[in-house]
Amino acid sequence: MKRYLMTPGPTPVPEKIALAMAAPIIHHRTKEYIDLHEKVREKLKKIFQTQNDIVIFASSGTGAMEASVSNILSENDKALVVEAGKFGERFSQLVSSFGAQAIILKKEYGDFANAQEIEDYVKKYSPKAIYMQACETSTGVFHPIDEIGKMLKEKYPEVVFVVDGITAVGCIDIKTDEWGIDILLTGSQKAFMLPPGLAMLSISEKAKKIAAQNKNKRYYFDILGELNAQAGHFTPAVTLVLGLNAAVDMMLEEGLGNVFKRHEFLAKAVKAAILAMDLELFAKRPSNSLTAVKAPQSIDSKQIIDIMNKFGVSISNGQGSMKGKIFRIAHLGYFYPPDVILTIGTLEIALKKLGIDKLGVGTKKALEIFVEY
Repeated sequence: MKRYLMTPGPTPVPEKIALAMAAPIIHHRTKEYIDLHEKVREKLKKIFQTQNDIVIFASSGTGAMEASVSNILSENDKALVVEAGKFGERFSQLVSSFGAQAIILKKEYGDFANAQEIEDYVKKYSPKAIYMQACETSTGVFHPIDEIGKMLKEKYPEVVFVVDGITAVGCIDIKTDEWGIDILLTGSQKAFMLPPGLAMLSISEKAKKIAAQNKNKRYYFDILGELNAQAGHFTPAVTLVLGLNAAVDMMLEEGLGNVFKRHEFLAKAVKAAILAMDLELFAKRPSNSLTAVKAPQSIDSKQIIDIMNKFGVSISNGQGSMKGKIFRIAHLGYFYPPDVILTIGTLEIALKKLGIDKLGVGTKKALEIFVEY
């Protein structure tokens, strides 16, 4: 059966990128690889919209999350963590694991944190750093990191602003330098259209100075160690970096503005289709990278997912306390209008089989949106 991967990571890998990774392996201490590594880092600056240094780790995105904690926080330092889903909770766990104090700004799943709330917490607790997601993958929420970053840059420039952009970088317009983001991190298996295995982050000069003074234990995820070593301190994931080079080229050839516009239209079509089918969006401030939808009353979201899987279309369940209550449709990376139309149509089939007849309703709405594309 032909499979359609519509999950928020891993996402589909284009043929061009797969072929780049099929090239013969090269040694990572040769000039050929060293030149490739540096070229990719420079190209990534354009995607991150930054002049800051880029670090590439051979790990999942959580490796970059850990690096952002262990390199910035020392024991007993205070860090403000926004918890609005599973991955905000992961930041809290990381902060505590390294002996720092996690001050938690708790939001319900589906909700977001605003700049005033962040400022209130900063005034009250004077944290050394702030950790939050751009897009909370478990809920589909996009936090207003532009407003938060600009507020911190203007009023609290000493605070290190760390943003998990794993499901945001490369599909949503994030202006790292303009918004004062000190560390922005992401992973390879999302908008970068690669298999899992690479974590990338940008780091500001302010954060580098703090990392140089930080006494916390770290070895593999040593940001300055990676920057000071030629083409990385340890053995890099050479094949994935070859694919990353091809991926970044694809994105830059399309043009960042066009990449962002495509994701905006995909998100608009999915959300309009969902609402036309009388379903309810879960996120109060939805992201352009994925859409979380409340399962209809008396239906477990796994029932919908299982039926769609039988037709070859894979979407994701909710996570944590939302498992069985929501389902998530991704549209970040190598996705185009036909992928959305097929997915919405398959969702309509699944609902029909579960007693909810919306055949053609959501598909028609998505088609109307794409006529404007």
